[in-house]
Amino acid sequence: MPEAGKRFIVTAHQANYLPYLGFFEKISVSDLFILVDDTQFVKRGSFGWINRNKILGPNGPQWLTLPVETHDKYDQCISDVKISQKTPWRRKHLRSIEVAYRKSPYFDRLFPELKKIYEQDWCDLLAISSKMIDWVLRELKIDTPQMLSSSLELKGSSSDYVLELAQKSGATHYLSGMHGRDYLDLDKFESAKMSLIFQDFKCLPYPQGKQSEFVSHLSTLDALFWVGPEKTSELLRDGADYKLP
Repeated sequence: MPEAGKRFIVTAHQANYLPYLGFFEKISVSDLFILVDDTQFVKRGSFGWINRNKILGPNGPQWLTLPVETHDKYDQCISDVKISQKTPWRRKHLRSIEVAYRKSPYFDRLFPELKKIYEQDWCDLLAISSKMIDWVLRELKIDTPQMLSSSLELKGSSSDYVLELAQKSGATHYLSGMHGRDYLDLDKFESAKMSLIFQDFKCLPYPQGKQSEFVSHLSTLDALFWVGPEKTSELLRDGADYKLP
């Protein structure tokens, strides 16, 4: 918890699989990151990135999608989602990453560790997603403390959920993603004296091998393989176009 009278920025996000750069930018500037595991799992819309993301393959962007069990489980929480073992997804994902980035400058540096992660037995979506997030955070030397949203025992939904999360975590300021403007009740935050910050992040161009036209909003894996952790950290800083209090 923060010291009395000190600014304390909290951000939160669903436990996405192989998230894009903006995901990690929010964490890098916050005092606490809350990994959301107790909201409903969705596969489409603006939140439809929980079990998938894109890398840049030989023929352009391609999805890496974790096959998950959803039959008759439409209301399940993220923490309850199981990975389907009917297809060899670990081998396919690892092979796709290898083919996409084996000629990249940081392949030999990063791929062996990534390979070790994929070679583990994974049954839960949350487990592998959080493992991948932690691996990227270590590579980027981001040491923001973390907690799971389920530990806060939140009862609200939508905007009320976020406000309760911010209050229970001791935030003085809540850092929201850009989509927060679509559903957060600004009046309620103002009445509760909870300051809101909205992220404004751009994926700045970086070299992507022989790709002539830059492809943005890919998994952070793409930047890590092509320009390395240090340059990727610079992309986080330089891509942020908003001010912190």
